Amino acid sequence: MKKALLLLLTSALLSATGCQREGDEVQPSGYDALALENGHWEWEGTAYRTGRRTPATEGFTRQLVFGADKQLIFQHDRRLNKKVTYALSMGTLPSCPTPSGTVPIISYETDSDLPNNDRKTYSITKTPAGQSLTLTGEDACIDAGATESYRWVKE
Repeated sequence: MKKALLLLLTSALLSATGCQREGDEVQPSGYDALALENGHWEWEGTAYRTGRRTPATEGFTRQLVFGADKQLIFQHDRRLNKKVTYALSMGTLPSCPTPSGTVPIISYETDSDLPNNDRKTYSITKTPAGQSLTLTGEDACIDAGATESYRWVKE
């Protein structure tokens, strides 16, 4: 009986404090895993149905810096290229249905040097070697978007 009551109280507390589950971790509502530490996401490549673009093929490196103020800074070769506001949400992909229904969404005006949809799904993968970020355009499944790959560089 005590375990059931404790479980019920814990569930109520988590609901009342506005938490969300991310993988095996419970995060506070409004948690932004993209803007937690000092550092940037270093571009490794962008895959389109017709090919792949990389720093070697494009002649520049690209860094994404997410700020706690919901500002995203695009850098090329570590120099400011563009600054935009971004928003995080949970949603669906009308053109590309997902088995789980809702997915994490990031929305921002895309950098024209590497075209993609302004609305993308995102995922962060943690491995012993580090963290990687994948951004997939909402229309990538119908040949109108791309999948971008980044690795975390802590500063």
